[in-house]
Amino acid sequence: MRNEFYAVAEAAAHIAAGRIMLVAGSPALLAALPPGHWIGGSTPYFMTAQGGLKDDGKLFCTMIDEAQDCRIDIVPAGDIARVLAGRFAQGFSYVLVPAFTAVHERFAIEAPDLPDLFQQPLVGWVTGVDLLTLGQSRPVAVDGRSGKAYDEMAVVMHVALDEAHAAEAGIVNLFRPGLGDEIVFPHAGFSAETCYVNGTACNFAAYLREAGADTALPLVSDYTGALINVSFQSVVRDRVEFYAPVVAGRVYRLAAPVGDYAAAYAAYCAALRGAAGLSFNCILNYQYAALEGRTTGGFTGPVTFGEIAYMLLNQTLVQLEVKPLGARLGQTA
Repeated sequence: MRNEFYAVAEAAAHIAAGRIMLVAGSPALLAALPPGHWIGGSTPYFMTAQGGLKDDGKLFCTMIDEAQDCRIDIVPAGDIARVLAGRFAQGFSYVLVPAFTAVHERFAIEAPDLPDLFQQPLVGWVTGVDLLTLGQSRPVAVDGRSGKAYDEMAVVMHVALDEAHAAEAGIVNLFRPGLGDEIVFPHAGFSAETCYVNGTACNFAAYLREAGADTALPLVSDYTGALINVSFQSVVRDRVEFYAPVVAGRVYRLAAPVGDYAAAYAAYCAALRGAAGLSFNCILNYQYAALEGRTTGGFTGPVTFGEIAYMLLNQTLVQLEVKPLGARLGQTA
């Protein structure tokens, strides 16, 4: 697996050569690529070997040299199980989901309960747009076979690996649930007005203001040992907007404080060993940890509006490595 930051002509040459590829960049650049064995998602933000940056003129491309074959499918909101339907016996799946769509919400709610979800790695990310154009342009996921861009459906690539390699996913999550109140929402969705705090109904926006909550820190829920974040987009009057839907009936807590976010995140990544694989880092980490121009311990890849490692995550870094059988994530061969 190789990562490169390419101009359109360079990316197009690799596609024309028949390589199986994962691509990230602006919708205009994705639309300029030829048909081939690739899928792509929209984002103008990237973590590169030289640091974080915003760039509308290049594409982040991952060539999967170990791939033997691939299948691409389009997943509508009403059939989330299709995200697993085309898997190979040996390999992984990579899914791209446009932000703030029905398929985004349905994936977040339904994916954790899919049968055989953890049978092999399922990774990917939520596609987005320049933060300055939120509400003016739509995130897309692109099927490289036709070049068609989808703004209401997910695109998944199932990758077959040779017998000498296996894929492994890893998660870097800075956050842990705090010791404060239990928060439960009566309805699923990307926004909330009412919640129950320790069993008592209240307005969630008012609760956050009264508590002096730092909305740079997410809500955290424990999914049988897996800590899943839901990040805040905005708190306006009586309504709270999220970057991922809350799930009705789940117990959430505000994340424990981390002190100086940028310093804590830098120290956390420095303690890890970046690998030769691909990673997806949340746009909120990019903002709050001031990652523009800064590196994160060797982790490179698109900056995203939600990360996927089997289920939807927020404010998380997800890593995918393809390694020789017997090697552990983060180790060289």
